[in-house]
Amino acid sequence: MLDVLRASKGGIITWFFLAAIIVVFVISFGPGSFAKGNHGCGGAPVYAAKVNGDTIPVLLFERQLKQMSAYYSAQYGDEFVRMMMPQLAEQALTSLVSRALLVQEAQRRGLQVSEDEVKNVVRQQPEFQDNGKYSRAVFEQEAAASYGSTKQYLDLVRSELLVQRLEAAFEASVNVPASDVHDTWKRLSDRVDLSYVLFPTVDARAEVKVSDADVQSFAAKEGARIEKFYQDNPARFDQPRKVRARHILARVQGKDDAAKKKIETAIERIKKGEDFAKVAADLSDDENTKAAGGDLGVITAGTVDDAFSKAAMALEAGQLSAPVRTAAGWEVIKADEVIPAKKVTLEEARPEIARELLVNDRAAALQKEKAEAALQAARGGKALTELYPEPQKAEPAKDGKPAVPEKTASLTWGGKPVMARDTGPFPASGSFVPQLNVGGDLLKDAVAAQAGAVLPRAYDTPSGLVVAVVKDRKRPEESTYPKEREMVENQLRVTKAQQLRQEWVSELRARADVVENSALIGRLTGEDQRPPVQD
Repeated sequence: MLDVLRASKGGIITWFFLAAIIVVFVISFGPGSFAKGNHGCGGAPVYAAKVNGDTIPVLLFERQLKQMSAYYSAQYGDEFVRMMMPQLAEQALTSLVSRALLVQEAQRRGLQVSEDEVKNVVRQQPEFQDNGKYSRAVFEQEAAASYGSTKQYLDLVRSELLVQRLEAAFEASVNVPASDVHDTWKRLSDRVDLSYVLFPTVDARAEVKVSDADVQSFAAKEGARIEKFYQDNPARFDQPRKVRARHILARVQGKDDAAKKKIETAIERIKKGEDFAKVAADLSDDENTKAAGGDLGVITAGTVDDAFSKAAMALEAGQLSAPVRTAAGWEVIKADEVIPAKKVTLEEARPEIARELLVNDRAAALQKEKAEAALQAARGGKALTELYPEPQKAEPAKDGKPAVPEKTASLTWGGKPVMARDTGPFPASGSFVPQLNVGGDLLKDAVAAQAGAVLPRAYDTPSGLVVAVVKDRKRPEESTYPKEREMVENQLRVTKAQQLRQEWVSELRARADVVENSALIGRLTGEDQRPPVQD
């Protein structure tokens, strides 16, 4: 791969990079994109990685990780970020290492950036302006606070400009055959847009009501089904040991010794007769539980940190643990109650299973009834949006606009409206239908249909039954190709350039001397409790 690129002389056309796999995260490396605020570690300088002898400061790693975390938190929530933190940390460091490799390669080939180019970038950054104008004093203050020094910031800008210069040149060097452009255009121009209504299984179950007499009658007639369900779900009826636990947490800030000493002090106070809840309120660093005396509720093995779980499950009722080192810090645990492991017998589980199966059966029948009614109405010319409108609050007339009457859902299940939605246009060559995230017969029938067609049946999906109408069906029209060719060619060039860059980055890294400070990264993400490696 590198040999091919070297053969393409022409200066910077050969050498480029895409901020190191950042395409995956839709995040750029530009100096202006970094969050402000100094999160560096105190004391001796700590490195995140060393790339052929060049150091990647921990400050850049923390900033990159913070930016990725903020992006994913906005998309999927804080809990997702917490669960994925080790993977995000690994990706953040991979990105920075790749960036360093490519900057080094550009420098080795003699590429340069003028001081005027660097100054122009600095002057355009909003964080260095006062009342809309660049301020040298603000620059020196903010750059020192957020990047360690003005020199470090200017060096970062210089390297980023090198990378940006390579980007356009690399993309221009990518060869995109005309046949590829036409094939891609044809595939992207073949699109489907569906209007659909989903009759959710979960909400249908919430709508179903069964009496105890119904359950008893079902259990008497469906013994074989109940026994099969019991045999097919052994983990559900094999209840593990549970502990109702309290804890006191001392977070580690710097060295472990101070946090451990705090927990030892807590244990001494409790052993001398003080109430655990009072000591937790006084000493615990867990703001979520200290006011409740450290109460964590009932926990089972595997639902909490491994070290915490092992210590808690070993306790008997009323027992206190020794100091435990967990990902959160040092902790002491008390078992208020121990619920022994129990195997639920078939006879004990029979009423519960019978009720669940009966509810499932009736929910499925309800779904089928409503889906078939929707299908028949759609075949009769009724629009799904008319049959199942989105609820809308009434609004009075305002600024010459007419009043908007209240529009209620025509069907609600479990207190939730059942309403028509759109998938939006999607490629016919894709593997799934957007919004519904299913393929199979639903996708196959949608692709084969014409605009306005009601798809032939209600489709069973993991979320429930779906009735759909083809809102639009666009097929490639050769007459439009000349007008759209350039746009598709540019998109295809970017995609191919990204693939080539990633291959190139892998080759550079395979030959490089890269040392990652795994202890530091683990410490920041709670995966490793060893002291960080220092320069």
